[in-house]
Amino acid sequence: MAETTSTPPNNTSSDYDAMLPYWTMIDDIMGGAKTMRAAKERYLPRFEKEDREEYEERVKTAPWTPLYSDAFRNLASKPFNKELALDENAHDDLKTLSENIDAAGNHIHVFARKVFEAGINNAIDWIWIGHTDVPEGASVATRKALKARPYWTRIPAKRMLAVYEDVVEGEVLIVHARFDESIKRRVGFGEETIERVRVLDRERIETVENGVTKVGYGQPTYQLWERKEVKGRRSASWAVIEEGRISIDVIPLVPFVVGDREVGSFEIRPPLRDLAYMQITEFQMESDRKRVQTMTAFPVSVFRGVEAPDDGEKVMLAPRAAFFFPPAGEGGQLGDFKFAEPSGAAGTMLREDLTEFRREMREAGMQPLTKFSGSLTATEVMVNDAKAHSAVEMWALALKDALEQAFVITCKWLGLSEKDHPNVKVNTDFAIGAQTAEEMGLILQMYEKGLISADQVIDEALRRNIIGPDYDRDEDLKRIIEQITERLEDEQAAMPPGDQSDDEEEDQTDAA
Repeated sequence: MAETTSTPPNNTSSDYDAMLPYWTMIDDIMGGAKTMRAAKERYLPRFEKEDREEYEERVKTAPWTPLYSDAFRNLASKPFNKELALDENAHDDLKTLSENIDAAGNHIHVFARKVFEAGINNAIDWIWIGHTDVPEGASVATRKALKARPYWTRIPAKRMLAVYEDVVEGEVLIVHARFDESIKRRVGFGEETIERVRVLDRERIETVENGVTKVGYGQPTYQLWERKEVKGRRSASWAVIEEGRISIDVIPLVPFVVGDREVGSFEIRPPLRDLAYMQITEFQMESDRKRVQTMTAFPVSVFRGVEAPDDGEKVMLAPRAAFFFPPAGEGGQLGDFKFAEPSGAAGTMLREDLTEFRREMREAGMQPLTKFSGSLTATEVMVNDAKAHSAVEMWALALKDALEQAFVITCKWLGLSEKDHPNVKVNTDFAIGAQTAEEMGLILQMYEKGLISADQVIDEALRRNIIGPDYDRDEDLKRIIEQITERLEDEQAAMPPGDQSDDEEEDQTDAA
């Protein structure tokens, strides 16, 4: 059994280290008030000369408004207003797999949505295409008996410790990857965490032909490392508990990248990075506003010409309370009492600044949470909405590409041709919110003038999400016919016996 005590397999790459602070910040933001307050000085710096007790109280009551998460969820939901699915011509085995793509009961639509959401937040998410363990050289019958099948697993960005690529004959290949595969194990009535790391690797092979060095890579292999506590050692040792070859010719990992990626690395600029930083600023502004409000919201009792009570005796301030001041001595000053109310100018200014900053956040997040008025014209709103619309379309197309790459690897596991990989249908047809009402008005005018059919009107309403995705056209047509029939029957039943149409009288005459 191979062991190491030098560089452990859970060592992270420089790309990972560069991205980790941002991932941690996003986890805190998505965790809401609890995690943001728990982070304390990471997001709410302590003021100079602010004692620990005051600081703890300020952090504990710091307000939180989840503008980032609201904007994120709105954007992340757009490609999934319609069900993600494979095209009709997809191989039957792939269609079957798509119904339970992760071997845990999740349809590919559900799985893809989780990948998409994580990708928007972290700029990258990973799909691991694994396969049920089977004996080497197992027959088809044995595989069926073992219910062997490919399955997909999401590897979150924070679990993907290191990934390295190389270009071979113009094709980018993943040649090494390590990801955290720790598990929890029950021990009696408790549990323990077993730290594990899966290592995927391809050996670099250099050959010389006619004086030219060519680079290639061998068959992919895997190792599963486990952390072992060793008595007498300060640090734990890592040992390989499982290893072998991967039977397909690639490392079965596919990245879903959202954002601008540095060439030759996995350091990526997240698409919502600026909005995330704005959320931190908004949190600090809210905390400052609350602190100023607390300091200025209550009047201060002021006694003039009166000595302070002995031994810290409290002065009762309440309705019907009375104060008696002794007469002033020769040349003395008469006693006085009043309430001094601090100016609220600072609180007003902070409130206005916060309102404006939130407006900017909503605009940046493409998700207005409340109606607001300002300098934006209707045209500017439509342009901004269209930009967000096109950005989400770009992310949806990146998701489509990642899913189709994952199906290419799935075909390798199933022994199918790469040409058998299906076309994945991802919704990229999003309505532009600010234009929806105006456009539908024009569409209805075209219908009234006989330029388009009722079916086309329904198609346009579905495309703009005016009608829900569960709308069944055939079922709705049946209901319309039933309603018309019932209305005609009710009208005929309400007519007097002698008030029949000429057609009905002719029908009765013919019958006689």
